[in-house]
Amino acid sequence: MNRMIWSAVPLLVCGLMAGCGGGGSKDLGPTGKVDGAVTLDGNPLSAGSVAFYQSDTGQSGGGQIGADGKFKFDYPVPIGKYQVSFQPPAPPTPDELEPGKAIEQSTDIAPAYQDGSTSGITADVKEGPNSFTFELTKRGPQGVTPP
Repeated sequence: MNRMIWSAVPLLVCGLMAGCGGGGSKDLGPTGKVDGAVTLDGNPLSAGSVAFYQSDTGQSGGGQIGADGKFKFDYPVPIGKYQVSFQPPAPPTPDELEPGKAIEQSTDIAPAYQDGSTSGITADVKEGPNSFTFELTKRGPQGVTPP
């Protein structure tokens, strides 16, 4: 019995080594770093997130919008043209709520901006640093019917 266990150890070690090959890193080609600012009716959008999405490749990236309206993606994204969407902040979790207090969840981000296919906003990411300024309005993009 002991002999059978010890003869299985090399197979187990080889199996573990094969599974730890780091196969998750694939070459994305040239990439760009993304940052920028978002305004709403001329004032910094103080919360939420911005997302980039390439419908033909499925590549995406995103970042949180700070109180000053600025954002920065944590990771570079492949170069190319992206559809851009903006999301309101997530509602508070039950642990973050005060007992007996109503949830105040309001957003000034028009529904059309919350979907890259209806926002009417695109971003062309080039190799290296990229800085974008997005100017939103409470009424939403002109000529777009909300979903």
